[in-house]
Amino acid sequence: MLVAEVILPLPLDKLFHYAIPAECDQKVASGMRVLVQFGKRKEYSALVVRVLEAPADTSLKFIINVLDEQPVVLEEQLLQWSWMSSYYMSPVGDVMNAALPPGLKLSSQSILVLDPEVLPDEGRMTDHLYRLYGALQSNDKLTLEQVGDICETKNPMPLVQKALEQGWALLEEELKKVAKAKRRKLVRIHSDYINDLDAAFAKTHRSELQTTALLTLVAACGSDNVFQDKRALQVKHNLGSAYFLALAKKGISEEIEEIDGTTAASSPDTEIQLNAAQIQALEEVKDGFEASKPVVLHGVTASGKTEIYIELIKDAFKNNKRVLYLLPEIALTTQLISRLRIHFTVAVSHSRFTPAERLAAWRESLTRDEPLLVIGARSALFMPLPDLGLIIVDEEHESSFKQYEPSPRYHARDTAVWMANQHRCPILLGSATPSLDSMYNAQQGRYHLVQLFKRFYTAPLPELEVVDMLGAKQRKEVKGNFSIELIDAMRESLSKKEIIILFQNRRGFSTFQQCQTCSHVEGCTRCDVSLTYHKAPQQLKCHYCGYQIPPVMKCSSCGGESVLHKGFGTEQIAEEAVELFPKASVKRMDLDTTRGKHAFGDLIRSVENGEVDILVGTQMVTKGLDFDRVGLVGIMSADNLLSYPDFRANERAFQVIEQVSGRTGRRTARGKVVVQAMKPKHSIIQMAMNHDFNGMMEKELAVRREFGYPPFLRLITITLKHRDQNLLQRASKDFARSLHSKIGDRFLGPEFAPIARLKNLYQMQIIVKVEKGTVGVKVRERIKKCHQQILLSPDYNRVRVQFDVDPNS
Repeated sequence: MLVAEVILPLPLDKLFHYAIPAECDQKVASGMRVLVQFGKRKEYSALVVRVLEAPADTSLKFIINVLDEQPVVLEEQLLQWSWMSSYYMSPVGDVMNAALPPGLKLSSQSILVLDPEVLPDEGRMTDHLYRLYGALQSNDKLTLEQVGDICETKNPMPLVQKALEQGWALLEEELKKVAKAKRRKLVRIHSDYINDLDAAFAKTHRSELQTTALLTLVAACGSDNVFQDKRALQVKHNLGSAYFLALAKKGISEEIEEIDGTTAASSPDTEIQLNAAQIQALEEVKDGFEASKPVVLHGVTASGKTEIYIELIKDAFKNNKRVLYLLPEIALTTQLISRLRIHFTVAVSHSRFTPAERLAAWRESLTRDEPLLVIGARSALFMPLPDLGLIIVDEEHESSFKQYEPSPRYHARDTAVWMANQHRCPILLGSATPSLDSMYNAQQGRYHLVQLFKRFYTAPLPELEVVDMLGAKQRKEVKGNFSIELIDAMRESLSKKEIIILFQNRRGFSTFQQCQTCSHVEGCTRCDVSLTYHKAPQQLKCHYCGYQIPPVMKCSSCGGESVLHKGFGTEQIAEEAVELFPKASVKRMDLDTTRGKHAFGDLIRSVENGEVDILVGTQMVTKGLDFDRVGLVGIMSADNLLSYPDFRANERAFQVIEQVSGRTGRRTARGKVVVQAMKPKHSIIQMAMNHDFNGMMEKELAVRREFGYPPFLRLITITLKHRDQNLLQRASKDFARSLHSKIGDRFLGPEFAPIARLKNLYQMQIIVKVEKGTVGVKVRERIKKCHQQILLSPDYNRVRVQFDVDPNS
């Protein structure tokens, strides 16, 4: 008898076995989905890991149905899931749930709804699909059981699968999560005319409106001739579509259609001219690849790392290979993706796609024969990538490569390094401020280090000026949160028509409300954190659980009426900037202003088109932005970056200051950075002033070596959660006693977490310090045994236990 060993989409840390019916013997293979019953009534689409022989008298449940004709998951992906489950101490079902697009995770509990924005294609509709569509029009939603009854089939899953693939149906849980991807026409100057605009204008001289359309296009596309949204240009400049159509007919412009997904290269043969420093760095990168080592490219801001990436991707494409390009946050890559689409066929892996589009992208990546550049944030590494020839991790130091919630709590950079080893393909880790983990690996000879310290254009690194805010406030040389030095620098930049970036790593208007009578701070009722005041919606909000209330007029503790707003966020900085410079155009770039699918891209285009003078933002402004005219960066409060209870705080503070400083002076003129700080003599601020990365690295590594922190040891954070604080403390102490008996003194705690209560659950933590190598494997196994013992206790079986291997803090 043949048996299928399967993964179920549940948080279970084991594989399950189901008998394969005789009529399905030849239909089941590794990587396919099968419908199985789990429990008394529930049915799930499970994924086959392998097919085994078993004695004929083995008592097992039978597979109900085979859902795929061909595998939907590759063998390499199954190996990746297994490794991630083991290394990150995560149930393999959680890994599968993180990896698969929604359309491949049907269960009997799934609820089907209509997508109100998509009409079915009549040419693809069968009688059963018509019946299903009509039923969904009459009912708000249908369970899979109801679908089976309506369509008179015992197994409705294949039918539901087709409806999801066609896009007019959605799973209910996805309807609220997913913003619509849109088809957009993109336009730019044709490559034949980009260096001969006089010839282009000669073709439009008889039509004033065609000339206006061409002028609009030249200004919007900029020196890099980046594709622009055609519809947005028409609306903004009140130009009819006929004028752009005329430009296209005359060969002056070229257009492509983007579906927020795969887009063909527009000019694949476009040559890039590297300077001498880039050519040398490129050769050194290839030397590292030849040595089969991960390569760290340490290139200062604006040194031209992207051009090196493009040359390496071209080499991979020549060998008919795929390339995986990981970025810290997909929403922040508008400019980069536009540049890469000039050269390559690009598939963007995006969490905001509809289930149908995510499923289509998955299938295309699985079956496409031609070279493909897959770009995405951390989850893109789950895509099927046959013939993988190169992995690039850009801004490899970024903390957003680490997944926090839900499980698996993996690090995309480290997983990518494992993938490169499995696929036997090169991997490049690029950054202007590489992580100390990667630099230490380079020092130890495990990674190959390449340095690129010459900027691509002629401008030197920016000048940094530090302002002592404590002294400035005592001398009354401040206006609101702005020092006189920063105001003067802003006035000078505005007079030169330069763009100003103001960085404050807090969103909202003020960070808390405090009573002046009893000092009580208004806090969240579910979490041990203060509420942030957002002025525009007039709400106090918890940034952890979403709890919100109107601003309080009286203290909730003593009833006092003197309640003040303290601290400041981007909203307050933007308001003060408008008051200081009322004629300037001020925009914010933070989570509150960029929630919409195209909001970030629209804001980027506004800046590129000269419509923004002052850009106020959180860490979003430090990542991947390249504007020609940025002449000044103001860091509003450097102290905020240094005040975290985290062994990586100094490293991150240096990285943020250096990265945000790098947004200025990226072409010819030297930029300026004004850093406001209460502790201007702090060693990290002083080293950032001198761009002294090596000094910061040596100092921080010495401290970590002394106290036993990464990269010298690995950390595993064990977090226990429960509503009952006393029960949680007992469980944590018992867990620690069990742990001590198995691994000795390799841990700290238990102690309450930095946020002791989150979403009504108290949290305690145990931090395990593990030597690298095989010892780590044994320690993880013993930690799991302690967890199993806790689960067996009737007192503690409702205590939640989470593992975070290689935590970021």
